[in-house]
Amino acid sequence: MTSVTQGSIPEVVEKTIGESLEQRTAILGNISDLGPPDMVHLAKMVSNSSTKKPTTGTFFYYTGTDVSNSATIAALLHSIADIIDEKPQLWFGKHKSWKVCEATYCTYDAFSEIDARVKVNFPGGVELRVLDSEGNEIASTDRLWLEIYVCAIVRALITADNDSSDFSSVVEIRKVNPLLTKDQTKLFFEGFEKLFFEGTKLGCSEKLQVATNGNNNLVDAFLACVGLTGEFDEAIAIIQRLRSIDPSIGFLEAKINLMADEEVRAVKIMHDIVDANPLDGEALSLQAEFCIEKKRLDLALPLATKAMNSAPWYFKPWSLLVKTYIRTGKYEKALLTLNSCPMVTHKDKYILKRINNPKPEDMHLPLPVDVTLDKVSTLNSVDVAIEHNRVDPTLMGLPAASLKSTFAEAYNLLTEIVHKTGWEMLLKYRTHVFVMEGEFKGAKGEEKTDKQDGVEGIKKIDKLNSSTENYKRKSLPETPESPQSEKSEKSGKSDYKNKQLCERWLDNLFMLLYDDLRVYTMYKAEKMHFEAQKVEMKKTTLEWELTGLVAQRLGHKEEAASCFKRGLDTRFSPRCTSQLLKYYLEHHSSVEHASKNEPANDLHDKILELTVNLLVWNHRWYCGFSPELILSLKDLVNEVGRVKIESEVKVQFDDKNTGIYDLVLDNLSFLDTYGLIEKEE
Repeated sequence: MTSVTQGSIPEVVEKTIGESLEQRTAILGNISDLGPPDMVHLAKMVSNSSTKKPTTGTFFYYTGTDVSNSATIAALLHSIADIIDEKPQLWFGKHKSWKVCEATYCTYDAFSEIDARVKVNFPGGVELRVLDSEGNEIASTDRLWLEIYVCAIVRALITADNDSSDFSSVVEIRKVNPLLTKDQTKLFFEGFEKLFFEGTKLGCSEKLQVATNGNNNLVDAFLACVGLTGEFDEAIAIIQRLRSIDPSIGFLEAKINLMADEEVRAVKIMHDIVDANPLDGEALSLQAEFCIEKKRLDLALPLATKAMNSAPWYFKPWSLLVKTYIRTGKYEKALLTLNSCPMVTHKDKYILKRINNPKPEDMHLPLPVDVTLDKVSTLNSVDVAIEHNRVDPTLMGLPAASLKSTFAEAYNLLTEIVHKTGWEMLLKYRTHVFVMEGEFKGAKGEEKTDKQDGVEGIKKIDKLNSSTENYKRKSLPETPESPQSEKSEKSGKSDYKNKQLCERWLDNLFMLLYDDLRVYTMYKAEKMHFEAQKVEMKKTTLEWELTGLVAQRLGHKEEAASCFKRGLDTRFSPRCTSQLLKYYLEHHSSVEHASKNEPANDLHDKILELTVNLLVWNHRWYCGFSPELILSLKDLVNEVGRVKIESEVKVQFDDKNTGIYDLVLDNLSFLDTYGLIEKEE
């Protein structure tokens, strides 16, 4: 089906042939999650060499390939060898003719903690080895191959749209679509059902304390697969069969119905679940989330409260309760609830990791020549690195940008409050509900000075040390008190006993929020100055990108989009492009019924351009699989028509036979396979 060959292969050169295989074997006993990505090892020699033995060893990573049996893996290795053998490779700037002597494919099974390795010797011969966590060889079974296949699909799906703009990520990797045929999806669904009750072995999202039958990486990948392929009926049938064994997963049936836009059916399922078990925290959370989206906050509040009481150890119901309080204007309750959220501190998001850390000079990352787009394919990471070195340090070092897991979500909730109340009012609410330093020390009217940092309205954070249990923290300056606080101060008594102690992590989020607000306020002041002088405000692309991310974190979406657009005026930026595309897609629904509206047509053109740019960028980094971009194309094609989209791509991007048209056709062919493109009348 694939018309784009992706002939370029990323490789890492080994010091000694086979060392990557040895290193992979060495780490098998220490793997605690989904494991490393699949790996291909090649032993090569120069074609015209007099020796018949390999002289060079290389390796690279893989996700999404069909590993359902050793034969399909062997076929892949043969195709890789053919690519390398058929013509001279541009090898570190020089053309060399290679011949592959041996090729080995490694894929990890997290269910049974084994590593399967298929080795092909050229011109012939296939060997299979299955190693346990201690490196001992064991026999393969049909059951193991099913586990291997499912694990590979899970890794491919949950890491498909990781941030490709991070130049420190694994780049020596090829990512392909694991669901190119319905047979592949069918096999994954069969594996999902058979292995469902072992799904906890694969771990869970970084936002959860522990994996459960209904919440784990296997379930997350299953839902991603369903959302991408539109196989809702089959997915619901599977969940119904599993639900007869474990009723607690009923919420998954409701969730899939919501994904399929079957809201009435989903509401009935949620109602029936809660009616049968009033303490089902997952169903209650789903109900609360649904009501929040429908702006029925009067219904969301009691549901979120019940969900939190039913599952107090999960972050999600607490966050839904905070969100409901924010949107009903109960900001003090929102802060108190946020302060009580159970935070996940011991886990990071699963990402694809190297088995070693190669040096830059050992990495061979040729530029694919089958698909090219000026200013996108040729973006030089060295030029970006130079921008990194010259960027304003106040932008580069903002710690809020590196928040993860539940802390990132809690920060989003805090920024939602400040977006509605303003900084000064947030400080007031904070003073009302949390114990301040002066109250800790029993001080009356302790003098505090407000230090301006060149920004009106933003106050310097003082370093405070409490005298209770060496509780050391930073706090924001006290603000004018409420009438109740004034009364307490006049009487010389503090009411701090009626307040809560602010958790350290939340205290830290206030500091990070201060830093973001300071930078954003300085940017707005600078922008107003330039506009008043009628002078263009100039920044590097990276500075516009970072400024846009600050605005985005603070909830100023339009300002963020403006920054991302300005950043793209100078050069291509994958992050600016990705964030701008998300912004346009969010606003897509507001004009989706106004097909004759000129702004709507402009929006379609922008979405297409950004989508194509990201497809080309991904291809440059050997990635042929992005669910986000596939779904973006699906919505666009079904709205404006396939003929128009194909014509636009040909005219705008493929007038010089750049391969872009074929690249877009590949993604449209996937949509065709699953019947996701509506017929044009």
